[in-house]
Amino acid sequence: MRLRQIVRWTLTLAIALGIGVAGVTKFTQPERWRALFVGWGYPAWFSSFIGAAEVVGAVALLAPPVATYATGLLGVIMLAAFVTLVTHPGGPLGWGATPAIYVLLLALRYVLRVRK
Repeated sequence: MRLRQIVRWTLTLAIALGIGVAGVTKFTQPERWRALFVGWGYPAWFSSFIGAAEVVGAVALLAPPVATYATGLLGVIMLAAFVTLVTHPGGPLGWGATPAIYVLLLALRYVLRVRK
C-alpha cells in the first residue's frame, strides 16, 4: 500500500470509530441525550435520528463506493453539532472542539480520497 492509502484508511477508521461510538451512545444513554437535545431546542426524538445517522455514516465511511457521500453526511452533522455547541454554552468544556476536529478530519479524508 502506498503511504497516502495507509494514512487515508487510518484516518477513516479513526473517524468511523469516534463518530460511530458517539452515535451508539445516543441509544445506550437515551435519557441523557434526549435531555441535551431538548435543552438545545431540538425535539427529543432528534437525538435518535442523529444517532442513527452517525452510525450509518460511520459504517458507510468504510464502504468505498459510498464513502464520499458518508463523508458529506458526517461533515454536515459535525458542522451542525459544532454550531449547536458554540451557540448553547454551558456544556462540558471543550465539547465544541470535538465536532470541529471531526469536520477538519473529514475534510482531510475527502482531500486524500479525491486527490489520488
